[in-house]
Amino acid sequence: MPVRPARLADLNTVHALECAVFGDPVYPAFFFRQAHDLWPSLLLVAEDDTTGQVVGYILGAPGEEDGAAWILSLAVEAGHRGRGWAQRLLCRLMEALAARGRRRARLTVHPDNAALRLYQRHGFHTLAEEPHYFHENDPRLVLERILQPDD
Repeated sequence: MPVRPARLADLNTVHALECAVFGDPVYPAFFFRQAHDLWPSLLLVAEDDTTGQVVGYILGAPGEEDGAAWILSLAVEAGHRGRGWAQRLLCRLMEALAARGRRRARLTVHPDNAALRLYQRHGFHTLAEEPHYFHENDPRLVLERILQPDD
């Protein structure tokens, strides 16, 4: 299960995955180009080792707050779920964030999203519950995982 930094040629596929998995609202295509330019080591794709097709991606970004980073998006194509792609993407991003000196990783997730269990298995805990994160009655949990203990 190869996981690698995204290439420019992957960005259309990454955006298509974003749209297919999340519907609306989604990040616009130009955002992925900007993310690729800003944080090339934090935009990773999973590639099916038999077809070479990009089947998932994860995007992280450094935060301003004291050693924090954010996972902005994680998506795996529906036909490839349940095979460990999301776990591998998450682990590789955690490694990349720690290598950049980030002490904490944060993310938001809908309470009903099946990915919540993945995050909990990988050491994320709930920091806050926000009932109207994007708009009225659109709840999100804010999760955090310690990557490196504070000095």
